[in-house]
Formats: sequence, C-alpha cells, structure tokens
Amino acid sequence: MVNILVMKNIKNRFRLFKINPATYFLILTFLMTGLIKNILLIYFIVVFHELGHIVAIKSFGIKIEKVEIYPMGGVTTVDKKINYSINKELIVASMGLIFQIILGWIFSYFRSSGLILDGTLRLFKTYNRAIFMFNLIPIIPLDGEKIVRCLLEKFLAYKLSFYVGLIISGISLVFFISYNQIYSVNNYLIVGFLIFKIGEEWKNFRFRYWRFLMERYLGDFKYKRFKYHKKKNLDYLKKETYHYFKDKDSYISEKKILGKKFDFK
Repeated sequence: MVNILVMKNIKNRFRLFKINPATYFLILTFLMTGLIKNILLIYFIVVFHELGHIVAIKSFGIKIEKVEIYPMGGVTTVDKKINYSINKELIVASMGLIFQIILGWIFSYFRSSGLILDGTLRLFKTYNRAIFMFNLIPIIPLDGEKIVRCLLEKFLAYKLSFYVGLIISGISLVFFISYNQIYSVNNYLIVGFLIFKIGEEWKNFRFRYWRFLMERYLGDFKYKRFKYHKKKNLDYLKKETYHYFKDKDSYISEKKILGKKFDFK
C-alpha cells in the first residue's frame, strides 16, 4: 500500500513537467547533426537551473502548477497571490542562477577528479555561461526581468512597475535581436517565444491588475509601511504598502475605496 502511494506521488510530480513542442524540434535538430553530448549538456543545465527555482518555491510553501521546458530555458508556473513578499520573489527568481553557479563548481570538481574530460568541461562552461547570461536579460519571462520587476515594485506602484518593466522588456528584446541578427533556427525559436510571452503578459495584465485589487480588498496582508495621498487613485497602490487617500478633511483607507469599486455591501 505504501509503495502504491509513493508511486502515485512520483507520477503526480512528473505530470508537472511539460516539454514545449519547439523544444522537441530543437532536440531533433541536434540529434540529426550528431550533437548528442551538446543537447544533453544544454538540457541538464536547463533542468538544474529550474530545480533551483523549484527548491526555493517549495521551501516557501508555494504550489507549483507546472514546469515547462522551452528551447533555452524553463518556465515554472506557480499558484500564489500577486501581493506576495517581494523579497521572497527575488529569492525565487535568483535561485536558478545560483544553482547554475553551484553546477559550475560541481563540473570543475568532476574534472579535477578525472570523471570528465577537458573538452566536456569547456563545452559545459560555454553552455552554462550562455544560459546564465541569457537568463539575466530583462525580458519577459526571463529571470532578469523578474529580478528587475521585483526591484521596481520596491519603489514604484504595482501598475507603474508593470509598464516600466514592459518597456524595459521591449527595449531589451530589440537589443537582443540586433546583437544576434537572428542567423540560426535556434534564435528564431527563442525570439518567437519571447515575443509571444511579452504579448501574453500585456494581454493578461488587465485581469492580473483586477486580481491584485481584489486581493487587497479581501486579503489580510502584513504591510511594512503606510502611505497617504491627497488624490484618490488606486493606481498608486504599491506592494507591501497600505494606502490612505484624502477625502474632504480626513483620510479613508484603500479598503473602503475598493469596497465601493466592487460594490460590496
């Protein structure tokens, strides 16, 4: 009975993982050209990178909905509130990169122990560095953009930080395309994926913003600071900050304004 439960648990965990069709196409391209070691190293790095996010996510008790592997990285989708701790989100966004650094140490140890050859280490370092630098680019949905967005949310309103992050993503994508000149199939896949994700984020933001407001009204969050405004404008709402707005000769809380907005009796 215990073995059956363990097997079901393992099966459910594997269901979380999904490989994007574009990834299958890239793997097939590598296999057809005989670059088996290359593709194995690339996706070993990608999976290990994503494992870093998963470890951080699970340590914070966040539910993972799925982990999808794309041509040059993975995307872990989680079920959490939008009004979540900025510092914890920063840790989650950074852990993939940190795990890549750890993986670099592991491979260096393997070489010093004679477990792998110099050629394998050089090839690993090339791919590990490329994937690390790629994930640092501030383009949706890469880790670099998540880190930048978290830093923006520390100082700017939630809505404004999204638009600033979107502009940074767009500018960074233009530079990325210009630098790479889209000369290979792999780059076409990557650029197409990034454009799709930016468009998806833009399209879904209206829903996410309303969810953000609804959470503020219904949730009971621990706020680090309070802010007072002379003008009633919910676009000023900022993560980890509770807002008051001037109403005639006094100030009213954001919850009262949100209650009127959603017509809750």
